[in-house]
Amino acid sequence: MHIGLLDCRCLLPGATSLKDKRRAVKSGLSRIRHRLNLSVAEVGAQDNRRWAELAVAGVGSDRRIVEKELQEAMRLLESVHDLEIVDAEISFL
Repeated sequence: MHIGLLDCRCLLPGATSLKDKRRAVKSGLSRIRHRLNLSVAEVGAQDNRRWAELAVAGVGSDRRIVEKELQEAMRLLESVHDLEIVDAEISFL
């Protein structure tokens, strides 16, 4: 069993309020939930309108498949309007 984690720190330059931030973050998280078999959550900087810390986790029997899904999740996040990935790291437990 392989457990993979994608940890992303994102900048939301167009967010003028927490409501704007939540809209962009929710868009990214729901894209991942609906297209991939991964768990996603906003895990930090929840009261900061300019930054978001997101975590995406996946479990599988093949490390390459889990890593491929996590990379696809990162591509989906990159496609969200008003959300820029500043730092991202994939690790395995």
